[in-house]
Amino acid sequence: MAQTVPGRQALPGKRNRLALALGVGELLLAAPMLATVAAGGLVVAVMGLAAGGSAVAVLLLGLLLAAGPLLGLGLGFLVARLQRLPRDVAFPVVGFGLLLGTAVEYFGWIRPAMG
Repeated sequence: MAQTVPGRQALPGKRNRLALALGVGELLLAAPMLATVAAGGLVVAVMGLAAGGSAVAVLLLGLLLAAGPLLGLGLGFLVARLQRLPRDVAFPVVGFGLLLGTAVEYFGWIRPAMG
């Protein structure tokens, strides 16, 4: 059974274009921050290993860098799953979770470290 908005009949196969546009916009907003986090992680890993740091410390730093976006992504999936949202509405919710997790890490840790 398809979920419908009260008072509106659902058309089979019709997608919610506004939700799709919102989700794509959120992913486009998160992409530059994710690229900065990933590039920064690679630079820190290479420099840490070149300076004689242990591989375990570099791995832990990589996990710390990945924690923000992964936590936001997991939170978005959890909210979409618990609320039993339709797929086309769940996409922007998951995208917002990724954007939020990436933004918190980027503006809270990466950006201040860059100066």
